[in-house]
Amino acid sequence: SAPPAPPPARGEARRSNVELLDENVALMAAEEEDGEDEDTDDEGDSDVEAGAEEKEVDARSLSMEEIEERWLTVRLKARSLSNKGNQRMEPKGGGYGLFGWHTVPDDATAVVLTEGEFDAMAVHQATGMPAVSLPSGCRNLPPQVLPLLERFERIFLWTDFDAPGREGGEKFARKLGEQRCYIVAPAADTPESVKDANDALRQGVDMMALLEGAAVLQHKDVARASDFRDEVLELVRNPAQFRGAQVKSLPGLNTLLKGFRKGEMTVFSGPTGSGKTTLLSQLSLDLAAASVNTLWGSFEIRTTRLIKKMLQQYAGCDENMLAALPDDRLEGLLDNFSDLPLYFLRFHGGTALEDVLDAMQYTVYVEDVDHIILDNLQFMTLPGNSNMDQFQAQDAAVSAFRRFATEHNVHVTLVIHPRKEVDGQRLGVNSIFGGAKATQEADNVLIMQMDSLGHKSLDLKKNRFDGSIGSINLAYSETRGIFLEPEHFS
Repeated sequence: SAPPAPPPARGEARRSNVELLDENVALMAAEEEDGEDEDTDDEGDSDVEAGAEEKEVDARSLSMEEIEERWLTVRLKARSLSNKGNQRMEPKGGGYGLFGWHTVPDDATAVVLTEGEFDAMAVHQATGMPAVSLPSGCRNLPPQVLPLLERFERIFLWTDFDAPGREGGEKFARKLGEQRCYIVAPAADTPESVKDANDALRQGVDMMALLEGAAVLQHKDVARASDFRDEVLELVRNPAQFRGAQVKSLPGLNTLLKGFRKGEMTVFSGPTGSGKTTLLSQLSLDLAAASVNTLWGSFEIRTTRLIKKMLQQYAGCDENMLAALPDDRLEGLLDNFSDLPLYFLRFHGGTALEDVLDAMQYTVYVEDVDHIILDNLQFMTLPGNSNMDQFQAQDAAVSAFRRFATEHNVHVTLVIHPRKEVDGQRLGVNSIFGGAKATQEADNVLIMQMDSLGHKSLDLKKNRFDGSIGSINLAYSETRGIFLEPEHFS
């Protein structure tokens, strides 16, 4: 594949975009013209058949027989007409591709990558550019499709004009190579009602002008106030978009914390036996069910035991009921559970910090993970893992995880055990083992409380997002294996 083209100098990006866009539109037009010429040789077909055939040949300048020889349909995507969030891929566990890939000319040097299938069709209809769509929206760019995109000099990333779309576009640009990726953004005169490429087509926006004005990401550590304009406007008008991933099972936590936000770190603590792992297990299920790709690092409890607990919570039944399920139902339950975007580190027991960070970085790159749970910090700071004492090692690990959350724009939830306290005594931020660095670096501090009678609650002791703190009472449901707020307990 050709090496990525160097970024144009400031002031030349628009001119370079125009030249490249003209070149690739001409390539698409030439192929479509060839396809029309080939269609005129076919006689005797009905109008319906000719029209269907013409659409296919227009796209590739190939006959149907040639298309079937070159391309194989391996997976289908079904989506609700009324709620685009309701969708599924069939068969389960199949591979990934790019919608519209078979329409891209072999000699194309640029391509538009959109968030949805209708967006890709809209871009091509309005501009004539080769356009393909991500298989599962702005959250994921599967590694299987990366080789398809290697040959392009320039990739125009046209994700939705909202906070998740911007985040996805920037993440994919870093994954594909920042120097050849151009982010499509709304122009100053683009109506606020235009949220994606399909909206732009339907409202008569000059979509070629938006492509021509697309720009590479600036240096990640340098920005101007104008670079934050759209995000600030979105924060003012739609603050709910910045509240982070919500958890369905504990609405009171959403009210206090406002969700788990990307780029932040949460320190989670609580006494032994209070149910920290159980609570994090159910929260990770909530996140995964909301399509938040989640990575688990369970160093204290073996992954098989953790998944068994999560399966019970997923099924909403106690362990005896789970064990009594017929084999076909249990296997079906496991199949559905396996479809959730959950990933697990294979480490157990004492593990070097560098190995954990390496695995985290790989999973973020390959699986586009957004939330990472590490249970717990002490297993990465054991004596013998480094030349530092335990307190120095803990501070170094906290700094590393804080930096990782920021640089990779993911949420890291880090479990840290408390110091030895009197049983039943309420814990505070000073109760967390080690120095003060952990709570200083954390954006949020959550502490499980358990009094002498076994009553439990969850305290939010620090919330950098808006300063809200407070406590929610918890009641454990034996039949479902999860914690609930008493007012929602049933």
